[in-house]
Amino acid sequence: MDRDNVTETRLSPFGVVITANDAGADIGALPFQRIKDWVAAHRVVVFRGFAPLVADRFPEFAGGLGTILEWDFGAVNNLVVKPDAKNYLFTNRAVPFHWDGAFVGRIPHYIVFQCDTAPPRGTGGETLFTDTVALLGRVSADEQGIWKDVRITYSTEKIVHYGGSFTSPLIARHPASGEIVVRYAEPVDDLNPVTLEIEGVADDAQPAFLARLHDLLYDSELCLNLTWDTGDLVIADNHATLHGRTAFTQAEQRHIRRVNVL
Repeated sequence: MDRDNVTETRLSPFGVVITANDAGADIGALPFQRIKDWVAAHRVVVFRGFAPLVADRFPEFAGGLGTILEWDFGAVNNLVVKPDAKNYLFTNRAVPFHWDGAFVGRIPHYIVFQCDTAPPRGTGGETLFTDTVALLGRVSADEQGIWKDVRITYSTEKIVHYGGSFTSPLIARHPASGEIVVRYAEPVDDLNPVTLEIEGVADDAQPAFLARLHDLLYDSELCLNLTWDTGDLVIADNHATLHGRTAFTQAEQRHIRRVNVL
C-alpha cells in the first residue's frame, strides 16, 4: 500500500490513528516492518477504515508480526460478557491496569485487538493504555531510586487461562528498545481476585505507594482513553504500556478479539 493511501492522526496523550483513504482497503497490504515502526514510535496504533479481519484472517494477520502466543483456548481470546463468568475479564465491570503474559512467563511484544462490535458511545467499555516510559518521566530521580528496589509478587487462582504466582520488579527494561519501563498490575478485588505482596516498601507506606501508582496510571496526561469503533484494529506495545478497561453498561454490544504476539 502506498504511503499516500493512509492518513496519520495523532492521539492525545499518545498513540496514532492510521486511516485508510480507500475505505475497505486490505490492511494486509501494509508492510509489517512499517507497522512495527509505527508501534515503536507511538506505543498504540489504531487502524481504521480497513476491511475487517474476519474469522481466521485475524490471527493470520497477527502472525505476520511474530510468533503467536497460544493459550489453553487457542490463539484468539474473545472478550465478551459471559453470563456464567468466573473471571472479571468476562464481565462488564472495569479491568484494572496490567500487562499480558505475566502469569505464564511469556511476555508478548504486541497485543493485537480486533473490534467486531463496539459499545454505543457514552456507555463505557473504553480500553485504557498508559505509556510507562512517559510515566517514569513524571517521577523524580529519588522516587525512581526507591522504585528500583521494589519487587511485587502477584497471585491468583487459575480459573481461566492464567493463574498461579509470579514475582516481578517494578522497574524493568524494554527488551527491544532498551527503555526503562514500569511492570505493574493493580490488585483485583472482584471475581478471581489478584493479590499483591510488595517487597521494598514498608508496610505502613504501602497504601500511599499504591495510591501514587494509581494516580499516575490514570493521569489524563499519561493515559490514553480509547473509544472503540466497530472494525478498529489496534496494536499496542505490551512492553512499554500497561492497559485496562472501563466498565460498560451495554454488555451484549461489546465484542473484541485479542491475539498476543511474542
